[in-house]
Amino acid sequence: MANRFEIQIQDGSKVISDFCIDENTKAIQLYDWQRRAIKYFFQNSKSIFEVTTGAGKTFCTIQILKEIWKAEPDLKALVVVPKNVILEDTWFREFYEHGISLVDVGVYYGRMKEIGKKVTITNMQSIHIVPDIFDIVVFDEIHNYGTARMLPFVEKEYKYKLGLSATMERMDNKHYDIMRIFDYNVFKYTPHEALHDGVLNPFKFYNIGVQLDDDARDRYEILTEDINTILISGGGFKRIMRTGSGLKNTMLKKMTQRKQLVNNYYRKYDVVKLICDKHIRDKIIIFNEFNDITNKTYWYLLDIGVKACVVHSDLPKEEREKNLTGFRRDKYNCVLASRVLDEGFNLPKIDTAIIAAGNSTSRQTVQRMGRVLRRKAKHSNLYQIYCRDTVEEGYAYERAKMFKVLCSDYKDYNYTEELVL
Repeated sequence: MANRFEIQIQDGSKVISDFCIDENTKAIQLYDWQRRAIKYFFQNSKSIFEVTTGAGKTFCTIQILKEIWKAEPDLKALVVVPKNVILEDTWFREFYEHGISLVDVGVYYGRMKEIGKKVTITNMQSIHIVPDIFDIVVFDEIHNYGTARMLPFVEKEYKYKLGLSATMERMDNKHYDIMRIFDYNVFKYTPHEALHDGVLNPFKFYNIGVQLDDDARDRYEILTEDINTILISGGGFKRIMRTGSGLKNTMLKKMTQRKQLVNNYYRKYDVVKLICDKHIRDKIIIFNEFNDITNKTYWYLLDIGVKACVVHSDLPKEEREKNLTGFRRDKYNCVLASRVLDEGFNLPKIDTAIIAAGNSTSRQTVQRMGRVLRRKAKHSNLYQIYCRDTVEEGYAYERAKMFKVLCSDYKDYNYTEELVL
């Protein structure tokens, strides 16, 4: 790739000069999977790319649009995203950095109602008010579109239609409805392939279990007994979930309390400190499931001198953007997040990721893994911390099975106060 002549703007982010855009468009280099995906798309004008996070789906899509516009310059494209952050932080920036003039890009959501000369970006909430004038539609994170409200928009006929996802599978099996609309034209590129091809960075994986103390174990067992009693009396989880009874609310409350207990277990903070001490010069991301636990971890890290910031859904948009800008500019070397960073954010290259809590879905696992495996000069590090002999251990086991196959080095630890990583 040609040298990048960047200019830095007030918020600390960088944009590329017009000269650099001209130079870079002369030297575009595609991975082999991207060349195959582009060929696949032009053989199947409605396709889904199920491609692991971090491999370059957005870049590949922009090259497809450029190819279409070379042959048919008057065609208009629409990009639909599930979250505003993906619109603002990924697509708008990526179009500009890859040679699409800002005068050709429109944004259509909220108070902004601009139709671009070539491409318009909107979100799922605004798609019903977007004028029906587009020939090309890209549905980003298309696994989110399997709802009664969104499927009719996916079903509409366009000259070209492309869906993007890291993992299509949904627990309600609605991914089959989405794939049917695309005539089951799914181009797949897995994490295993991306690591083998050198598209994703090799990584070391550390699996760290902590044991609950007697007090925490007692509280955990009491909650588990309460949940089991509710399940028996209500005829099982699925039957209870189909009802609107108070039993359902009580069960979900108890399950949340149990999950928060293990997610927020104090010995996890000790492990986080060990990891941050070991990787003090790295860019670190820490994943949790609950915003309040993310906040507690943040204050703990500040107390021990880690330069950290928080990004989650309870923060105002301006504060999230300010924190991410500080992270990009190395004001902070650690960012803590709940689910808001699982998909969509265009993050700088992360060296070390810590999964302090997570769910059992393969989608979340692939997305979080992809955040730390973007190519860099040194290997990446991925840690997960879980409470042993709890429901959390089952989730950790499923993630570990995937990571064990993919990583270059795997280590299991049981936490003790004498643990050295």
